[in-house]
Amino acid sequence: MFTIIDEPVILRYVLDDNKKQAEEAASVIASGRAYTYPEIIARVAVTLRDVYHVPRTMIGETLTMLLDDICVNEEDIIRLACRYFGSTPLDFTDCMLIARNVLRGYRVLSFDKSVLKRMLPL
Repeated sequence: MFTIIDEPVILRYVLDDNKKQAEEAASVIASGRAYTYPEIIARVAVTLRDVYHVPRTMIGETLTMLLDDICVNEEDIIRLACRYFGSTPLDFTDCMLIARNVLRGYRVLSFDKSVLKRMLPL
């Protein structure tokens, strides 16, 4: 059985800023049964950027490594979105749209020119 983890659990684990909570998060994650959702990963990325002022490249790398230890739907898309987030000025949700376009071939309608220029023509 999986244990669903949310944004604060991932933040405590990544930031290690509350020893007790970080240890509990690490225990669940080390069990191999931790599960989260793509939208939680997106929230973590934004919180790390906007609240903790972590550089985007570090966020992308950290979240990619985290995906080695937790389960998430559409892991391949989230991994690619983490790479895009770390190397572009785009929001994480835009990075997920682009990753879905690239990996699944989904057509995306957007009026955002910065998103459109990274889409594959379909």
